[in-house]
Amino acid sequence: MPKPYSLDLRKRILKSQEEGVPIEDLVLQYSVSRSAIYSYIKQHRETGTIAPKKRQSGKNLKLAPHEQLIRQLVADQPDATLVELHAQLPNKDTVTVVTLHNFLKRLNITWKKNSLRCRTTSGRCCRRARGVEKTPRSVRHRKTRFHR
Repeated sequence: MPKPYSLDLRKRILKSQEEGVPIEDLVLQYSVSRSAIYSYIKQHRETGTIAPKKRQSGKNLKLAPHEQLIRQLVADQPDATLVELHAQLPNKDTVTVVTLHNFLKRLNITWKKNSLRCRTTSGRCCRRARGVEKTPRSVRHRKTRFHR
């Protein structure tokens, strides 16, 4: 996020505006957007100051107060789906399944696939299942030769 304009620039803009300089001229003179000038005027009128507002840092996580509960739910049922975990949350009405997924990802809690599943897939995507012998390359690629 870009840094806010300096307090000195804000004061000069407001001083020029109070002296009667049109907004369009201020935009060209100070290379500031029209909306920024209007927001400085509004802020000065409402609060009496034109200092930059305090910026929020980080996200306010809805599930942060329930971190220990979520960790316990995952420890009790490590194979539970996101929907099942979401159903057990105390604030499930205000939190979506996607929010739960993002929170678990932030906590580095992931669900790993079962290694036994590799037996049902082709040999290219997983390491070879135990007990399956590898066929020698010479036997697999032997070409049949025809004599004329």
